[in-house]
Amino acid sequence: MVGDFQTLNQRTPGILLGLAAIVVCLGLRAGGVLEGLELSIHDRLVQRNIGLAHSASPVVTIAIGEAEFDRYGYPIPDAILARSLSQLADAGVAAVGIDLYRDGPASDNPVDLAGWAALAEVVANEPRFIVSELLASADQRDIPAPSFAPADQIGFNNLLMDVGRVVRRGYVFAWDDAGDAHQSLSLRLALLFLARDRIGLGPAPEREEWIRLGETTLPPLETDFGAYAGLDSGGYQFLLDYARDEVSIETLRFQELVEGNLDADRVRGRVVVLGTDAPSVKDDFNAPHQPGRAVKGLRIHAQVTDQLIRMARTETGVRQDWNEWAETGWVIGWGLAGIALSAALASLGWAIPAFVVGLIVLTLASAWLFASGFWVPTVAPALAWLSAGGFAAGDRARREAREQHQLMSLFRRFNSRRVADELWSQRDLFMDGGRPRPQRTTITALLSDLKGYTAASEKMEPVDLMEWIDSYMDAMTRVIESHDGHVDDYVGDGIKANFGVPIPSRSAEEIAEDAKRAVRCAVEMGEVLERLNAEWTRRGWPVGRQRIGLFTGIAVVGSIGSGERMKYTSVGDTINSAARLEAIGGQLDFDQETALQRVLIGERTRNAIGEEFEVMDLGAHAVKGKADPLKIYRVIGVGRRSTGEEDE
Repeated sequence: MVGDFQTLNQRTPGILLGLAAIVVCLGLRAGGVLEGLELSIHDRLVQRNIGLAHSASPVVTIAIGEAEFDRYGYPIPDAILARSLSQLADAGVAAVGIDLYRDGPASDNPVDLAGWAALAEVVANEPRFIVSELLASADQRDIPAPSFAPADQIGFNNLLMDVGRVVRRGYVFAWDDAGDAHQSLSLRLALLFLARDRIGLGPAPEREEWIRLGETTLPPLETDFGAYAGLDSGGYQFLLDYARDEVSIETLRFQELVEGNLDADRVRGRVVVLGTDAPSVKDDFNAPHQPGRAVKGLRIHAQVTDQLIRMARTETGVRQDWNEWAETGWVIGWGLAGIALSAALASLGWAIPAFVVGLIVLTLASAWLFASGFWVPTVAPALAWLSAGGFAAGDRARREAREQHQLMSLFRRFNSRRVADELWSQRDLFMDGGRPRPQRTTITALLSDLKGYTAASEKMEPVDLMEWIDSYMDAMTRVIESHDGHVDDYVGDGIKANFGVPIPSRSAEEIAEDAKRAVRCAVEMGEVLERLNAEWTRRGWPVGRQRIGLFTGIAVVGSIGSGERMKYTSVGDTINSAARLEAIGGQLDFDQETALQRVLIGERTRNAIGEEFEVMDLGAHAVKGKADPLKIYRVIGVGRRSTGEEDE
């Protein structure tokens, strides 16, 4: 429980940074900073859904181009337009939307007046014809419909544009400054077509201020719809799906109609949108389904009309969003998932691949939801996922770097990269609160002493003395580390080392191997001392002799101190016993010998090393601090036999 609390406490800075990143992401989303990126992703999702409307479109466009203007004049004379509309009526169209402005005769010329009268007669006598008006907005004046048009044959053709003149939304209704409602050109056309199937417009049962087209309710867009932030939701708007590609909505030429070459079957029973696609007429827009290409207004009106018909027939659903609470939870959820991932990863080396996989999952989830009819934020949760997870992972990396530095500083003298790597890979088990966790384990402790040091320290010059003892300590440390021993401490000429740490040995085989490595190390220390004595003699320095005590048993290992002064050490009776073996005198007094080295081991160490070494049984001896005599053995060297009492 305490360990869990400490772990949580260590991770708190990273968690707080991650939570702060989530809050920032929510603020950026609310402030509209991410809207452009969200709309860009929306457009890509729209492009993925192009062609999903498999039924034949009931809408066709008739385009007036530069060739028609050159041939008939600009604007198209009213008389020619009237004659063309009559031909469409005779061909049996369901509805015609005239995406052209006509606010009066071109001139007082009798010809123009006659043409205007002809156009007025055709429109007034044919309810299937819808003429256009332009409602006033902040950046343009209004253009009224022709005065001869009945009110129910007028539709406004304003298009809703986002930044970059991109049309992503369509109108159903709009209200003018006087508060009068106007129907859009596309709605008028769709209703004329749907009237044959007795499909009409009415209030929605869910909310009376909403409308229902056929069996489909069309909720109006709100200011925070989807990824929009502060959307101008004036009028009654809905999101366009652009489910038809340009080929699916057929385009005919106005010249065919004027010249009488138009096949009536191509327009019979269909909705016709009549407008211009001439480059000289500035009616260009951008649309998600045609990135990088200008789209003429008549083609967008055709798309909007087609979508309204499909929704009324329940061939396609209405694009919806989640409520603001759900979208906020969506963003927060991904941010929290990023924080959780940074904590759950076994190694931060997997962080980048894991976060990339998360982005892929988020993208696929957003695409699936979009295809299912829901537009949810993608950039905001992606940013929350990366930033919150990244900050948490960065804090973890900082924390782990500090812990690794602390851990490696404790064991920096280890030459074995395997030991260092294994220590770090098991840090969750080995470390606690940024320092090694104290543990009780079986080790083999080695304590050594250099005879002759005290006398030499009184006679040698300080510089020579320090160089002499340093050469000894350095050489012995290298030997110990080459046998995977951990040098615990230096005291004057004494060395304390442990075998079986920092990675604890669990099995009897591992404990035995620790003991064997310790004894091999002790034997080699004697060999190295012999070479050192030769060098010291050459330099005129004193020579030394060595006492070593080895004992295998239970010890408590862990760190003491703090910060840069922390030390990994061992304590307990095992250490005391090794010290007693090193310093023992009496019958085993080393001062009475001429041998270069004496290595004494305890009984458990003797049992662990088997027959790999030549040992002598010295019997049981009383030692300071021990109530019972201690069975002692002397290591003679490497071999496969024992001497002393065991040979009898």
